[in-house]
Amino acid sequence: MFLLHKILKHIKKKIKEWNQKEFGNIFTIKKIVETKILELNQDLIKNGFEKDKNNQVEKYPQEWEMLCKQEEIFWKQKSRVLWLKEGERNTKFFHRSTIANRTHNRIFSIKEENGQIHQAHEEIEVVLIKHFWDIAKENFLGR
Repeated sequence: MFLLHKILKHIKKKIKEWNQKEFGNIFTIKKIVETKILELNQDLIKNGFEKDKNNQVEKYPQEWEMLCKQEEIFWKQKSRVLWLKEGERNTKFFHRSTIANRTHNRIFSIKEENGQIHQAHEEIEVVLIKHFWDIAKENFLGR
């Protein structure tokens, strides 16, 4: 077991080094790209559009989108690691968090445009269906 522990520790170290070399700090890089986009936009406002800056105008937003996706993946993996770590030890914790999420994601009441509040499940359903039906009708007739 001691040998396995040492091997896993070594692998963890190598993976962290690879991650830092391959991806760096996503959050820092994202802030740098956001700053570059802001500076580029300010420069475009002051000096107008120049052909040599055209590639930067396309490059930075694409890079920012890629970093956003990497950040999303990072948080998804981090939450999964937490779940695996805590879930194996304490199932009550995850039952409670699931119940908390369920109550958080629930609609207990809804207020119509006219100010009327509905709390019954059937009334909420009718209000939501009417609301989205009106939106769909608007979009269809607006074309």
